[in-house]
Amino acid sequence: MKAIEYFLRYTDWVNAKFGWFVAFLMCPMMFIMIYEIVMRYFFNRPSLWAYEISLFLYGGYIILAGAYTLITKGHVNVDILWGRFSARGKAILDIGTFGFVLLYLGVLFWTSLEATIESWKIGETTMTYWAPPYYPLRTTVPVGCFLFLLQALAKLIRDILTVIHGKEMFPTRVKLI
Repeated sequence: MKAIEYFLRYTDWVNAKFGWFVAFLMCPMMFIMIYEIVMRYFFNRPSLWAYEISLFLYGGYIILAGAYTLITKGHVNVDILWGRFSARGKAILDIGTFGFVLLYLGVLFWTSLEATIESWKIGETTMTYWAPPYYPLRTTVPVGCFLFLLQALAKLIRDILTVIHGKEMFPTRVKLI
């Protein structure tokens, strides 16, 4: 039981810290967009790079924040049904849907990992005039999927323990943003 508790606490801690770090991707994106707006509309000198960099940052932000969103219970549920169940009923329903989560994230992880490895091999760039490297953004997808899979596994373990004991055994205790 100690190993399970350690896995749950460590997974929560890693994903909470990673989520905290990823949240700061919004700051450079915001400054880049403000810069682009000022340059485009006040000086009539748009940049070649601002749109793509902000798109890369936002794409990375979205994929890397999935595990943190799972910790904070921020993903969408069908509350008409799910909200009416007890803790044990919610856990049973979540266990039943875990297969879909595992299938989706597993396929996404595997295919994105293959694409990322290929992208690094060939030094892939975007097809724009500026042509920045594309492989850093591609790397965020398998990393985000791996972290999400770990957090989904931690949630599955918590749900199984909730079904067995009738109450949540190891709630998330990490300091969330």
